[in-house]
Amino acid sequence: MPATKLQERARKKYVSVRDFQKQYSLSRSQAYKILAMPEMQEVKMKAGEKLIRIDLDRAFEIMQQIF
Repeated sequence: MPATKLQERARKKYVSVRDFQKQYSLSRSQAYKILAMPEMQEVKMKAGEKLIRIDLDRAFEIMQQIF
């Protein structure tokens, strides 16, 4: 049992769109279409002005429900 609450939390793994696309064997346009869906808004994180990072674990859960 963890001694503190900080030890209980696991860090989320954020990856680039390219890694997301390779993970699910998608084309670039398919990946961006999926990420543009309203359900996927909580998965994305903006890093800078243009860079998008994706929480892979949460994306997998949502994609299971959708597809």
